[in-house]
Amino acid sequence: MTIEQIHPKLHKLLDLPKCLDDNYTRKVVSEKLRKEISEEQKGLCWLCKCKTTTPKTHHIQPDGESVRENLVMLCSLCHQWVHWILKKYLGYRGTMRGFH
Repeated sequence: MTIEQIHPKLHKLLDLPKCLDDNYTRKVVSEKLRKEISEEQKGLCWLCKCKTTTPKTHHIQPDGESVRENLVMLCSLCHQWVHWILKKYLGYRGTMRGFH
């Protein structure tokens, strides 16, 4: 089974370089930008489309900039799921620690 078969949008979130540097720190996403993205997505999770009251900002490219083009809002469950997949299958070290 391919990633596209699991969820058509998931491949976008997993198409990234491995970020294995333990010194890597996430960029801060401004509250203004978080609000803009949440409003643009109408408060819905980018993956499952559920209405979420506690959206999580997710960097598509974790070592990329905190700009609109590199961010999506996910519900807590999808955010945790994506990070679990990143860690388990792609070796991304930044998962399961301090979600944004």
